[in-house]
Amino acid sequence: SSRNPKNDQTLAYKDLTQALFETHYILINTTPLGTFPNVDEKPDIPYHFITDQHLVYDLIYNPAETVFLKKARLQGAVTQNGYKMLVLQAEKAWEIWSGF
Repeated sequence: SSRNPKNDQTLAYKDLTQALFETHYILINTTPLGTFPNVDEKPDIPYHFITDQHLVYDLIYNPAETVFLKKARLQGAVTQNGYKMLVLQAEKAWEIWSGF
């Protein structure tokens, strides 16, 4: 889904249903919502449909726990921020550019 859908193949946040949450268990935030200085922003999704069956990932790593992740964690979801991805990307870049 997208906060700004541009075609009829992408759902707006407001169109996310309980049925979708019951059949899709991985949620990934790839927006800058929640980054400094707007740390109180979050995707406007129906958090009450998130359960302990969900994995919720936010590409943001600062703050360590965004409001998006906190709301998902409080619903019982497993959460992960983007720090590990940042480290893995840095390691791969070092490997590519340094020859190690």
